[in-house]
Amino acid sequence: MELSPLARERLARIGALTTAEQQTLQQEKEVEAALSAYYLGAVDAEGLWQQVKALTATHGAEAVKQAQARMLQTLRLQMADEDFEKRKSGLLALESLKKNGKHSAIELLLGSIVSLRRRYNEVKQQAYEQLRGQVEAQLNAAGEQARRKGAFVDTAGAVDATIKASPDWRDFMTRHDAAGQKTLDDYLARIKALL
Repeated sequence: MELSPLARERLARIGALTTAEQQTLQQEKEVEAALSAYYLGAVDAEGLWQQVKALTATHGAEAVKQAQARMLQTLRLQMADEDFEKRKSGLLALESLKKNGKHSAIELLLGSIVSLRRRYNEVKQQAYEQLRGQVEAQLNAAGEQARRKGAFVDTAGAVDATIKASPDWRDFMTRHDAAGQKTLDDYLARIKALL
């Protein structure tokens, strides 16, 4: 079946991107390239600042906001401290590119996230140690009974495996992760609103 010229023209237009869409895709690609170089350590916060500043010449202030939003999306409760600090430095460096930046407010919220991450890990460790004490006592008692009967039981290696398989630990971690993530999401939303 042969298509009419009008149908062929419509099909051609469906696949073609508008100029605005092409510019948006190009901007996203350039922002991703700058962030990638920063994440990989090819440039430091100053280098990221310079690259994004150069992007503002062609793409406007939206490039700064887009870079910050992308960086914000990568923040996690359970990421290495070094990676978190790198993102924090990058966000604050980019904020200084804005004429009416909200550097202090963003820095305060990022500090709150640092505190949240510290509390999250402390509570997790405390709960783990408490459960570890209970499990060790149970396993030592079972090991002692087995030794009396002449069997050898390796209780040291079983403690961590027992804790991680424990329904109590899984339940705690589910609740703890959900509460921590909810608070983190709140902080991130507040920062995003400031961008």
